Amino acid sequence: MANASPRIAAEVSDLVTGELLLDSEYHPILGGHTQGGIANHYPMTVLSLQGLGASADEILAFRDSWPRYRAHVRRDLNLQDRGKVNSDNWHEFLGQPEYLLEFRRVFLQELSDAASVPAYVVEVIHELRQALPMGLFHPLIRVSFACVHGDNRLIADGLAYMAIRYFDLYLAEQVFIGSSQHDANGQDMPWPENCWRHAHEHVQHIKLTKSIGGGSLRICEQLCAEPDVQAIAFGGGFTINDNNLQQCIQHISLMALRLYLNEPALTTLHGVTACQALADISLRAMNVVESRAGLVQLWRHYWVWLTGLYLEKGAPASLPTIDPLITGEINGHDWSNLAAGARQIPEVHLIKMVFSCKWLYENIEPNDMYKLAAVKILIERNAHPRSRYGLSAE
Repeated sequence: MANASPRIAAEVSDLVTGELLLDSEYHPILGGHTQGGIANHYPMTVLSLQGLGASADEILAFRDSWPRYRAHVRRDLNLQDRGKVNSDNWHEFLGQPEYLLEFRRVFLQELSDAASVPAYVVEVIHELRQALPMGLFHPLIRVSFACVHGDNRLIADGLAYMAIRYFDLYLAEQVFIGSSQHDANGQDMPWPENCWRHAHEHVQHIKLTKSIGGGSLRICEQLCAEPDVQAIAFGGGFTINDNNLQQCIQHISLMALRLYLNEPALTTLHGVTACQALADISLRAMNVVESRAGLVQLWRHYWVWLTGLYLEKGAPASLPTIDPLITGEINGHDWSNLAAGARQIPEVHLIKMVFSCKWLYENIEPNDMYKLAAVKILIERNAHPRSRYGLSAE
């Protein structure tokens, strides 16, 4: 009935749980391919919709509009759990898609036994850190959403996705610590903004060890392994350490958002949604002492990739800020209305991006740049808005 009231929020959660468990019978890559291919966005979008306040009716409407060309892991791909992978040897099977079900079993058992689920999640992701950007961060994003939901079966799915997509993008283990003579507590510490200014000034001196080519996604993956890129990511004295981690998350999140606003694209959009995913996982484990070192390394790896993306986008001298003339208008937008607008557009990247901006605003920093990104998306009804509405030069 047109005038029927939406079902209550508690039912949405039950509906989402059922949909995601059903979806776990399908491969996380559409078609079942793990080298390239398009990620199955369905589970992440459903969780984004719930995070944006969707009713059960809205989630069912999205489900009914979602294309059904996913590959069933057993019927279509004939995957089986032969019991070869266990908690002691799972590292030996990384990057091998045929062991998806076995990874799920191992991670689910270890999650059930873990004293702290957030700490265990960080431990596994840290083990997989050399492949953090694989699949344009979709495995990481899926793990984050599973953690938001809280079901260990879904978290195990996400970790298994990361495991089968493993590929060492950084090639050699790097410390990525940079050098700094500044106060260990972060006062007077050079922040990412200074690092990218340094990169802009010295970009012509970057020497690559091999020919870099392909699309934006592939170029960024290749740049992760370049020593000069790794070095310039921590140039000008910038570093990420245990003492300044929370401040770095705040600064880096805004840098990712401003790079997206400077040049909206598939890679820059996922730079924001990946940053939000890593921030969410980090906040959950931040108070676990044993997780801090792993989180620092994960953020160093993410920052190297984001700096590679900044270089791939031409190392702009400055990134946009909000036009002062529009500040009041942007500030006047309510997140509930922005969320409602995003739920009305059946485009997976748009839904995810607005969810990430809302989450970053509410959990990392109430900066109106996040609202501006959502407003621009909804004005153009496009995940990659091109107008300069609301922006001014730095």
